[in-house]
Amino acid sequence: MRLRRPIVVLAFYLVCRSVICDPQTTADEPNSPIRVRFDAIHSHTWIESLPQPGLNQYHLLAGPSRAAQALVAMGWQVDVQLEAWDPESLDALDLVVLNLVSADRPAFRVSEIAALRDFVQAGAGLIIITDHTNCYFHNHALEPLFDQLDLNLSNATACERPPYTLGQGSGWILIDSFRDHPIVSGIKHLGFQTGGTVDERFAVAWTSPSSWADRGSVPMYGEGKDMGFTGDFHQQPDEPSGPLPVLAAKKFGAGRIVVLGDQNAIGGLFLNYADNRRLWLQSARWAAGSSSEPALELARGLAPDSGRSLVWCVEPLADHDFYWGSSDRQDHYHAFALLNKFADARASDVCPSDAQWMIVPSERLLQQEHWRIEVRKFLEQPGKHAVIWLDDGNSNPADWIPGVLEAAPSASVESESIRSWTKTNGSTLDLWKNTKHWTNRELLGPEASRNDADDRREEAMVDPLWKRGLKRVKSFDQTIDWPRDEP
Repeated sequence: MRLRRPIVVLAFYLVCRSVICDPQTTADEPNSPIRVRFDAIHSHTWIESLPQPGLNQYHLLAGPSRAAQALVAMGWQVDVQLEAWDPESLDALDLVVLNLVSADRPAFRVSEIAALRDFVQAGAGLIIITDHTNCYFHNHALEPLFDQLDLNLSNATACERPPYTLGQGSGWILIDSFRDHPIVSGIKHLGFQTGGTVDERFAVAWTSPSSWADRGSVPMYGEGKDMGFTGDFHQQPDEPSGPLPVLAAKKFGAGRIVVLGDQNAIGGLFLNYADNRRLWLQSARWAAGSSSEPALELARGLAPDSGRSLVWCVEPLADHDFYWGSSDRQDHYHAFALLNKFADARASDVCPSDAQWMIVPSERLLQQEHWRIEVRKFLEQPGKHAVIWLDDGNSNPADWIPGVLEAAPSASVESESIRSWTKTNGSTLDLWKNTKHWTNRELLGPEASRNDADDRREEAMVDPLWKRGLKRVKSFDQTIDWPRDEP
C-alpha cells in the first residue's frame, strides 16, 4: 500500500513556497502588472496547489488556489503575506485578499488595521471573504477591522427553499438577483455552499424572497461540537425572511472593498460552478482598479487551467435543474469534484469558451430540443468530445440521436459500457451506460480518504476520457517532494 504522509507536510510545503510570481517586480515600474497579495497570517491560505488526484483535505480543496491562478492567467502578480501587515508590505500592492480568517491564527494588531484602512483609502482594493454565521470565530477576528472600514458583520446563514436550493438541504443555494454593478455585470447565476449574509447597505447580490437568515449561536466558552456554529437550518419566528444580501461592494475613500459571504464560492471546486469564476475575476478587477481592456483580461482569466482539459458539465441553471451542484444521493457533486481533480470542469448552462469536452449528466435532457441543438453545435466543431450519461431503465437514444448527428456521416462502435460515434470532422459522441457509479450514492466525496483500490477504481472511471485525449494531471504524491527518510 502506498504511504500517505500527513497533510501537515503539504501545508508546510505550500506555505514555504510562498509566491506564484516574481516578487521582485513592483507596481511602481513602468507597465508593471497588478500586484495582489493574499493574507496568510490571519487565515489558512494556500494559493499554489489546485485540486488534484490524491488531494482530499477539505481546507485545501476549498481554498483559493484556483482563484489565485486565474489572476495569474490574467497576467497579474500574486503572492502571500506571512507576516503582520504594515505600510511597507502594502506599499507596492494594488489588491489585498483576506480569505476567511480563523481564530486559531494571530489576531489583527491595531497597527495592521490602521495600515489596511489607509491602504484602501489611498486608492487600493480589498476583497474580504466571510462565511456563514461565525464559523472559525471569523466575526470576532474581523470586528475591529470592519469597524474601521464602516462595515457590518452578520451571524446568519443564507438559507433557501426550492427552487433555489441546489439539493434537498437549505444551505447550498442558487443566487440570481443582482444590482447593476461592475462586479456582477453579465452574471446570471452564482452558487453558494452554506454561505452567510453581508452588510445590506452595500449589497449587489441577494437571495430570493423565500429565503431566510438562519441565525447561528456560539455555546458558552465556544465549546460546540465544531467551529461552524450554524443554526438549525429551519426558519424560526424571529429569523428574518429574504431577500438577503450575500455580496457587497463599496467605495472607501479612493479605494474599493468587496465582501463575499462564502469561501466555497471561490474555492478550488465551486469556483467552477455557475458564474462564480467570472464574479471572482470581475470583483478583483474592480477592487484593484484595473485599467486593462476588460474583454481581453477576462478571457485570459476564464481560459482553461494551465495543463488541463476544459470540461463543460451541463447544468440547466435557468431551469433550476441541478446535477453537478447537488449533494443529494442521486446527483453528481462528488463526480464534479472528482472531475475537477483530473481536469478543469465547469458546470454551467452556457458552453465555456475553449471547452474540449461536454458531459450531459442525464439522457432526459436530450428530450428538450434546446439541449439537442447544443450537443449538435458542439460536435460541429472539429475535435470535440461529447459524453451523454444514459439513465437506467427506459433509455431510447434512437429518439434523439438523429437530431444530434444530423446529416453527418459517422462511424459507430459499441462496447459493453460505451456506444460511440466518430464524425468525419474528428468529433466524437459517446453514450455511457450504467452510470450509477458516478452518483453521490456510490462515488466517494472529495474529502474522503482513499486507499489504493479506490484510486484504481476512480482512474478506471476516468480512463475513457484519457483514451479520448483528456490531459493527464499529476497526482498529489507525484507533485510533492517528500522529505526522504534517513537510512
